[in-house]
Amino acid sequence: MAFTNTKGRYASFGVAASLSGDVIDSIWYIIDNFLKGVFDLDKRLHFELLNRGGLVTFRFSQRRFKTRIEFDFNLDFDPFFPSKVYVLDHDGKETIVLPEEYELF
Repeated sequence: MAFTNTKGRYASFGVAASLSGDVIDSIWYIIDNFLKGVFDLDKRLHFELLNRGGLVTFRFSQRRFKTRIEFDFNLDFDPFFPSKVYVLDHDGKETIVLPEEYELF
């Protein structure tokens, strides 16, 4: 199962340049506290970043999972945030990437 043997966590250059550290940390928080151990996670997770009243909402989905889950956070939304990111697990090396960077990983 993916995301069960974390050896390191990373953010791609594109993610680090376009998202605040708080937003990046929130994605890891969601995975650790709401997804791991609750669902069988794929090696690629999908998160959309939504604007809800000026604050960030994360919408989680994965290919085998028909339901989508939204997590509201008290973080300011920036209209320049990417609309979605992927979180990849390669044998414990977990990385948040932009969709256009996906083929590089």
